[in-house]
Amino acid sequence: MEPSILFKTSGNNSALTAIAIDSKGKRMACGTVDAEIILIDAKKEKPQRILNGHEGIISGLQFIKNGSRLLTSSWDQTARVWSCSKGTASPNMVSHNSDFKELSVQEDVGKGAIGTRDGLVKIFSLKNMKCLRNLPTHQKDISGIALTDDGSYLVSASYDGGVKLWDMSGYGFVKNLLRQKERVRSLALDTATDRAYVGLQSGNIRSVSLENARNRTELNEHTDFVSCLSINPTNRYLASGSWDRTLRIWDMDSGELISSSTCRNGISSVVWHPSGNNLYTTDFTGSLISWKIDL
Repeated sequence: MEPSILFKTSGNNSALTAIAIDSKGKRMACGTVDAEIILIDAKKEKPQRILNGHEGIISGLQFIKNGSRLLTSSWDQTARVWSCSKGTASPNMVSHNSDFKELSVQEDVGKGAIGTRDGLVKIFSLKNMKCLRNLPTHQKDISGIALTDDGSYLVSASYDGGVKLWDMSGYGFVKNLLRQKERVRSLALDTATDRAYVGLQSGNIRSVSLENARNRTELNEHTDFVSCLSINPTNRYLASGSWDRTLRIWDMDSGELISSSTCRNGISSVVWHPSGNNLYTTDFTGSLISWKIDL
């Protein structure tokens, strides 16, 4: 993999915490520790504007409305929708009395989900940002949530070591997918095979079938906790970033590690370009890095 730094923030508190790219690969967004959101022209690989309005660490980003809107979540206990062209936020927002840690959106069904520090998952409407249901899912921080493509199910993961499956039609608990003492630090859902991949505190990556929780596999190469996971557009490859300062790519069919690169700092987030030819990572030095992929 060939890395290139697209930009680096400045200041003492400028770490990048989250990243998103729209479905056409035209626009990216990065969130920062100091509550800023940086919009980036993905083709020119240059910043466009900064969105200000949150008052806490940006924890989640996702483009909606063909990339014209950006949904964000923050440790300031709010989630907001922004106009990317105007740089302004809608007055409608989701709020809670605990920090927002994770964000997942399924635009086709008009719903989103937010995981909180107090172990709750809030299901909300994308149309008006109104809360539809509060799910008391876990005992500790939510560290990963993912809605299935049709919005029928939700997978939740937590620092309490649990990974659970929820039915979105009646908002009911379905089953435990994993129960362990070790913290779960990240989550990605393979919609092609209905498998959940979770990054653990130890550096291991564990996968489990949504249909059969006994069907599990494990990937063991990282030496520090796995902070982020992303599955490529063809559902063939898994990218994992870790505080051990490595970015790794796995063949999900074989479980084989096919690429590993060393970074200057711990990786905070990772996302694939829709073409599958590039990966983007953010880190705690405030660097946005593009990785040319040749698989």
